[in-house]
Amino acid sequence: MRRSRMSGVPTLWLPGIDHAGLSTQVAVRAHLAKQGIRLEDMSRDQVLAQVEGWKRDHERRILAALRAGGFSLDWSRYRYTMDPAYERATRRAFVALHKAGLVYRGERFVNWDPVLQTAVSDLEVEHSEEPTSLLYLRYPWADGSPGGLLVATVRPETIFGDVAVAVHPDDARHAAAVDRKVRVPLVDREVPVITDPGVDPTFGNGALKITPRHDLLDYEIFQRHPGLPMPPDVIDADGRLASDWVPEQFRGQDREEARKWVTEALRSGGFVDHETPYIHAVGRSERSNAVIEPRLSTQWFVRMAPLTPAVVEAVRSGEVRLYPARWELSFYRWMEKVQDWCISRQVVWGHPIPVYYCPACRHETAAEEPPAKCPECGHAPLTPDPDVLDTWFSSWLWPFATLGWPEDSPDLAHYFPTNLLETGRDIMFFWVARMMMASYYFLGRPPFRDVSFTGILRDLEGRKLSKHLGNSPDPVELLHERGADALRFALLFPSPVDQDGVFGLATLDNARNFLTKVWNLVRFAQAYLPEGVDAPDRAPILTEDSPLENRWILARWRRTVDEFEQALAGYEVTRAVGLLHSFIWYDLADRYVEVSKEALSGHRGEPLRRETQAVLLFTLERTLRLLHPIVPHVTEELWHAIPHRGTLLALAPWPRSNEAPDDPEAIVAMEVVYDAIRTLRSLRAGNRLAPSSSPPAWVRPSGEETAEVLRAQKALVLQQARVGALDFLEAGAPPPAGTAPSVTVHGEFFLALPTETTPAERRALERERAKLSGLLAKTEQRLADTGFRDRAPPEVLKAAEEKAQDLAERVRRIDEHLAADTPTGTG
Repeated sequence: MRRSRMSGVPTLWLPGIDHAGLSTQVAVRAHLAKQGIRLEDMSRDQVLAQVEGWKRDHERRILAALRAGGFSLDWSRYRYTMDPAYERATRRAFVALHKAGLVYRGERFVNWDPVLQTAVSDLEVEHSEEPTSLLYLRYPWADGSPGGLLVATVRPETIFGDVAVAVHPDDARHAAAVDRKVRVPLVDREVPVITDPGVDPTFGNGALKITPRHDLLDYEIFQRHPGLPMPPDVIDADGRLASDWVPEQFRGQDREEARKWVTEALRSGGFVDHETPYIHAVGRSERSNAVIEPRLSTQWFVRMAPLTPAVVEAVRSGEVRLYPARWELSFYRWMEKVQDWCISRQVVWGHPIPVYYCPACRHETAAEEPPAKCPECGHAPLTPDPDVLDTWFSSWLWPFATLGWPEDSPDLAHYFPTNLLETGRDIMFFWVARMMMASYYFLGRPPFRDVSFTGILRDLEGRKLSKHLGNSPDPVELLHERGADALRFALLFPSPVDQDGVFGLATLDNARNFLTKVWNLVRFAQAYLPEGVDAPDRAPILTEDSPLENRWILARWRRTVDEFEQALAGYEVTRAVGLLHSFIWYDLADRYVEVSKEALSGHRGEPLRRETQAVLLFTLERTLRLLHPIVPHVTEELWHAIPHRGTLLALAPWPRSNEAPDDPEAIVAMEVVYDAIRTLRSLRAGNRLAPSSSPPAWVRPSGEETAEVLRAQKALVLQQARVGALDFLEAGAPPPAGTAPSVTVHGEFFLALPTETTPAERRALERERAKLSGLLAKTEQRLADTGFRDRAPPEVLKAAEEKAQDLAERVRRIDEHLAADTPTGTG
């Protein structure tokens, strides 16, 4: 958003919150329970008052975090999914879909939470594998024949709702059993043996008990066999065994308790053939941790099939683009198997379902406002539906309801469709796809052009950070302790934004170190930049006499901007940030600042001092602009500390790469020069040469072009590598005696070594070797970590690999030196 605004594009980032119906009511329930108050003992109005109070308190914290975090939001357009205008939009959407036959009330399978007493969405169900027992039960033949049919189950407590036993039509083991009847253990009720392709012949003995009201697969098989009777619920809304089909001694028992007692009764009756340990996939409610009960329930649903074609076509045609593109396949697969959406919830907090029932004629009316009387028979008053809408039903309207829909508002005309949605990949289907469905249905247009999916932050145990689990640090506390910019940078780098990653203190420390580097860079520049001047309109014009370092830094800046823009265009945010990190840390601070100090100090003449000042000012000021959208607070402060134009960095024009010249020759030449400097410095360090020494060096260049560069930049190499001389060796010429060698892609380098090493110097070398070996082991361990290699941006991975190579080479040279040297003198 900041980059777009600095580019001169009319920019809107609209802030707001949803009412989070079920999760908010669960949180309020837990809050009241700590005070010894049961939410169920309160009236509806009392519950709503408690929820409103909770919402106000937490809304303040949410908004405080957003403001302190420096998010560039338009607070004048703040929206809430329960504000009057949004409620009106939600009712309009429901009624329109109801009239079109796309919203209906019916009995279907839902995820039922027996603790919260409501249906919950798939998103609110967490699946895990839990150990249990797989019971092999023998269902006796109804005709009294010996033996029976062996049926495996992990839920013996549902046996009282059995209406059939099904086998796969191609399973030869059970061919003779088809069309026979068996007796349901404990109740002695006869049920048929049927065939159905939905049966998995590899599960248990290949025979499946059919309990249509408590298992989705069983229900689907039941529907394909219309002659079977529909049983009552044998497990009620509280999760307890109920109905006349359940023997009296088990009625009222909780599911878990009943499982034990029913299993014991089956054993006593001789129905258990054997049992085996089994790992069972269990769904638990994210909000209450209760085991979800698959249950047929009368609820409100949205027909999804008519809404999906436009959404699929939008992604296939590129009208809506998903980033990273790898998520497209998952998107298509989900859209192919989409089921009707249960939108009713049995809680207090939320949008009331705008449907009203006539107690006289049973007519139901969907209306935006409560009707005064029944439109069919004129009876009054009408009874409102007791349920509320799923929070996602209001949230799927967000892209256009927040801009004024259903009215033809100026904002809707100007800003819709929007450009970008950034969201977590875990709600790709629950929110993103549904927003697209709503937008195409109600407005005939996409809600956004691009969708950028982020990964999920996780703790050290691999669990996602969430308020519900209590493992997420409070952002307000982090902002106060570490600062907004450190937190912003840590969220973007080095873990890729589009992948799951661990978030911890080390990431914040790295961010702080980088910001300190930028701060020190500006402090350095302040000592050399002239006062009373403005930032240049473009890069200074260089001449034939301009030094390589000035040509190089401007060309590197230009290429960095091009690559940065390319990365952002594809929403590769971490790569973009990594490019700036690398340019600032290595190119600008470590390289250019070092080589430009003499020129900035005036030791190379006044004309070059002024040119270098201009190059440094342009590069630094424009780089602060590039960095501003990422860390706005620090950059705003630092920008005002150097010559600049304008009153706010936030409003400064966005840099363009063509402000600086492209100079590929300078980039290649500087790589040659820095390879020579790095190699000679490494030889010095690896051989423990005294800082004050200036040993001679030799180079055998890999080619004539390399030789020309090194000859032209010889003075720079001598200065930065701290060598007394640099002579060139012809191809095939032997290296000088008493030198340490090193080979790179640009040639062979040799550095003269002292002829003697004292015992004290030898001990120092041994200590240095131990230190370098430890660093090498840590670096190699990091590189061996597949998680690091998968998550780290290419620049970071490359730097780690180069560090390992450098350390290994330094250890090797010390080993050679120690092996070849004989100590002399006294220690």
